[in-house]
Amino acid sequence: MELLLNSRRVALFALLVAAVSLLVFSAASAEARGQAKLRSAVSLGKGAPGAGKCFKLASSRSRAAAERGASAKAIRRVRARALRRCLVRDRKSRPVKKAVPPTLVGGNLVVGIDGGYTGWSDDEIEERAEIGAAITRHEWDPWEPVDEQDDVMEAAFGEIHTRIHALLGGNQLGDPTLYREWVVDFIRYYGIGGSFWDAHPELDESRFAITSIELGNEPYFGEMSAEEYAATVGPVLEEIQRLNLPVTVVLPSRVYGSNTSWMDTLYRLIPNLNDYFDAFAEHPYWYGHEPASTGPAGPFGRIDTTRRRMNEHGANTKAIWITEYGESTANCGEECVGEDTQALHLKQMLDAIVTRSDWGVKMISVFQLRDRGTESSDRERQFGLIREDGSPKPAYPIVESAMAAYRG
Repeated sequence: MELLLNSRRVALFALLVAAVSLLVFSAASAEARGQAKLRSAVSLGKGAPGAGKCFKLASSRSRAAAERGASAKAIRRVRARALRRCLVRDRKSRPVKKAVPPTLVGGNLVVGIDGGYTGWSDDEIEERAEIGAAITRHEWDPWEPVDEQDDVMEAAFGEIHTRIHALLGGNQLGDPTLYREWVVDFIRYYGIGGSFWDAHPELDESRFAITSIELGNEPYFGEMSAEEYAATVGPVLEEIQRLNLPVTVVLPSRVYGSNTSWMDTLYRLIPNLNDYFDAFAEHPYWYGHEPASTGPAGPFGRIDTTRRRMNEHGANTKAIWITEYGESTANCGEECVGEDTQALHLKQMLDAIVTRSDWGVKMISVFQLRDRGTESSDRERQFGLIREDGSPKPAYPIVESAMAAYRG
């Protein structure tokens, strides 16, 4: 009997030891879990933008718990919970950065030439026919009748055999209503099925009908604000779409360093802008500098920025058209270069456009064909590939070769 009682006492003692051990182990496990949560919260906070304020908040909460007489374990638990909750809230409140879509621009590159804004002499018509540009950028004045330059177009289509990219207006476009009506009249005159072709059956409409327009040259240089420009071209874009006119629409853009405010304003003020246009035009001049030069005016950098911002606006399938680029060989100081340097810079730009498919550049118009002065101090007079006397500069064969290779 006594042996049986002793056995029961031993069993009860063993159960008591096991229970105490379990309690100690549970407490240790809880302590370990608390430490793990604290380490996890601290790890979550490392490098987080809001980590500083969250660590301060957690420290404040733990001090308050200590002042209330909480145990060390409870204080650690309060600190871990406060830190983790703060970091999670901070992470959820931060805007999600959208992925920028890749450039997906189709079509072939065309290398063209600037055609100015006036008529061409007989010599210039011959020179333009000889260089053989597939496309020529030419300007119209919206204050003149749309047929004011019929003689120039007759020479372009009938003698030079070049397509025309139409620059419709300079840096000031005038009254929005009048400009809208004038642009529509222009497209209906020179475009596919236009009345110009009815009057000129000897010219090849299928080859030369004007199918691309640029709405203004450089309005951002003080002539128009981005707001004024948007108010002027917005109705034009809507009317072109409403009438389903067969034309590629190019809008001028301007970036300087990281400043893309001109483009951003157009997107803000013209709803669904991507539905209305086909390309942005850039003029990446930095007179006297290599195109790869770094700085806010660096040509390659500006093209990079234009492309990136277009893609961020969802225009990753739309092209960049470089509708002016060149270097002057006048005697104007640091903004002008020698003839060999002019040739080098043009080659560097053309090579980059060909190799940088991520830019999505599908047109470049070299500025310009012929000098309008000799030994001039006026930068604008000597951008030509040909000197005033008609002799070619070193850049001429480089551009001529590119024109032959890239015809759109």
